[in-house]
Amino acid sequence: MRIMIFGARSIALGVCRAIQRLYGDFEVTGFLVTGRAGNPDTLAGLPVCELDQFRDRNICVVIATPEDTHAAIVKSLEERGFYNHICIDSGKESDLMGRYYTSTGQFKPLRTYDGHTGRTFWNDQP
Repeated sequence: MRIMIFGARSIALGVCRAIQRLYGDFEVTGFLVTGRAGNPDTLAGLPVCELDQFRDRNICVVIATPEDTHAAIVKSLEERGFYNHICIDSGKESDLMGRYYTSTGQFKPLRTYDGHTGRTFWNDQP
């Protein structure tokens, strides 16, 4: 399945790399942004395209931006005829990136350490 990632910053880059590594049946074809100003021409070797210039309305758009922007992005996408989209909220991002880094062997998620109680680390007592 071909997908485009909405966003061109750190969340989008992490989601792109994780999808490429973990989901071989998905092809990330590039990134979508609302406007070109302040955005790179390419990210991870893939093109960054302006939403109004992109024509494939059937492609799946993975929204990989801060959560507070999701509603406005969904509205903008649907106004332009993009109805196949997935929002990567903080829970999905945490799960995806945890699986990505576990697969690379670079970092272990906190939940994998011995003695982890299941509580979030900022509530854990020393």
